[in-house]
Amino acid sequence: MSNVGRGSGNVAAILGGVLVGAAVGAIAEQAASDRVGIEYTITLANGKTITIVQEQAAGDRVFNPADRVMVQASGTYQRVLSADHLPNQIARPQGIKVVD
Repeated sequence: MSNVGRGSGNVAAILGGVLVGAAVGAIAEQAASDRVGIEYTITLANGKTITIVQEQAAGDRVFNPADRVMVQASGTYQRVLSADHLPNQIARPQGIKVVD
Protein backbone atom coordinates (compact mmCIF):
# COMPACT_ATOMS: atom_id res chain seq x y z
CA MET A 1 0.00 0.00 0.00
CA SER A 2 1.40 3.40 -1.01
CA ASN A 3 1.52 6.37 1.32
CA VAL A 4 1.72 8.87 -1.54
CA GLY A 5 -1.43 10.94 -1.60
CA ARG A 6 -2.20 10.88 2.09
CA GLY A 7 -0.44 11.72 5.30
CA SER A 8 3.36 11.86 5.30
CA GLY A 9 3.55 10.42 1.76
CA ASN A 10 1.75 13.50 0.41
CA VAL A 11 4.27 15.80 2.14
CA ALA A 12 7.18 13.77 0.74
CA ALA A 13 5.73 13.97 -2.78
CA ILE A 14 5.29 17.75 -2.49
CA LEU A 15 8.84 18.22 -1.15
CA GLY A 16 10.23 16.03 -3.95
CA GLY A 17 8.36 18.08 -6.55
CA VAL A 18 9.61 21.33 -5.05
CA LEU A 19 13.22 20.10 -5.04
CA VAL A 20 13.02 18.85 -8.64
CA GLY A 21 11.38 22.11 -9.73
CA ALA A 22 14.06 24.19 -8.01
CA ALA A 23 16.84 22.16 -9.63
CA VAL A 24 15.30 22.46 -13.12
CA GLY A 25 14.81 26.20 -12.60
CA ALA A 26 18.42 26.67 -11.51
CA ILE A 27 19.70 24.74 -14.55
CA ALA A 28 17.51 26.77 -16.94
CA GLU A 29 18.65 30.06 -15.36
CA GLN A 30 22.32 29.05 -15.65
CA ALA A 31 21.89 28.05 -19.31
CA ALA A 32 20.29 31.42 -20.08
CA SER A 33 23.07 33.36 -18.38
CA ASP A 34 25.85 31.40 -20.14
CA ARG A 35 25.02 32.88 -23.55
CA VAL A 36 27.65 34.98 -25.32
CA GLY A 37 26.63 37.97 -27.40
CA ILE A 38 28.15 40.74 -29.45
CA GLU A 39 26.92 44.24 -30.28
CA TYR A 40 27.38 45.61 -33.79
CA THR A 41 26.97 49.27 -34.72
CA ILE A 42 26.32 49.39 -38.46
CA THR A 43 26.16 52.33 -40.85
CA LEU A 44 23.77 51.49 -43.67
CA ALA A 45 24.21 52.53 -47.30
CA ASN A 46 21.65 55.33 -46.75
CA GLY A 47 23.77 56.79 -43.91
CA LYS A 48 21.49 55.62 -41.09
CA THR A 49 23.28 53.99 -38.13
CA ILE A 50 21.73 51.02 -36.29
CA THR A 51 22.86 48.81 -33.42
CA ILE A 52 22.16 45.08 -33.33
CA VAL A 53 22.92 42.74 -30.43
CA GLN A 54 23.05 39.08 -31.36
CA GLU A 55 23.96 35.81 -29.75
CA GLN A 56 27.31 34.37 -30.89
CA ALA A 57 27.56 30.64 -31.39
CA ALA A 58 30.98 28.96 -31.28
CA GLY A 59 31.47 28.87 -35.07
CA ASP A 60 29.97 32.27 -35.91
CA ARG A 61 32.19 34.82 -37.63
CA VAL A 62 32.95 38.00 -35.68
CA PHE A 63 32.92 40.99 -38.01
CA ASN A 64 35.56 43.72 -37.95
CA PRO A 65 35.19 47.43 -38.71
CA ALA A 66 34.84 48.03 -42.48
CA ASP A 67 33.64 44.44 -43.18
CA ARG A 68 30.72 44.32 -45.61
CA VAL A 69 27.67 42.93 -43.86
CA MET A 70 23.97 42.59 -44.50
CA VAL A 71 21.17 42.73 -41.96
CA GLN A 72 18.64 39.92 -42.06
CA ALA A 73 15.37 41.20 -40.63
CA SER A 74 12.06 39.48 -40.01
CA GLY A 75 9.61 41.24 -37.69
CA THR A 76 11.57 42.09 -34.54
CA TYR A 77 14.33 39.56 -35.35
CA GLN A 78 17.55 40.97 -36.81
CA ARG A 79 20.86 39.23 -37.51
CA VAL A 80 24.14 40.47 -38.98
CA LEU A 81 25.50 38.26 -41.78
CA SER A 82 28.46 38.43 -44.14
CA ALA A 83 27.93 40.26 -47.44
CA ASP A 84 31.17 39.02 -49.01
CA HIS A 85 29.23 36.96 -51.55
CA LEU A 86 27.07 39.91 -52.69
CA PRO A 87 28.08 42.08 -55.67
CA ASN A 88 29.22 45.70 -55.25
CA GLN A 89 27.37 46.78 -58.41
CA ILE A 90 24.53 45.47 -60.53
CA ALA A 91 23.10 46.55 -63.86
CA ARG A 92 19.70 48.18 -63.78
CA PRO A 93 17.11 45.64 -64.92
CA GLN A 94 15.54 46.30 -68.32
CA GLY A 95 12.25 48.20 -68.17
CA ILE A 96 12.79 49.65 -64.69
CA LYS A 97 12.52 53.43 -64.34
CA VAL A 98 14.17 54.90 -61.25
CA VAL A 99 12.39 57.90 -59.73
CA ASP A 100 14.18 59.99 -57.11
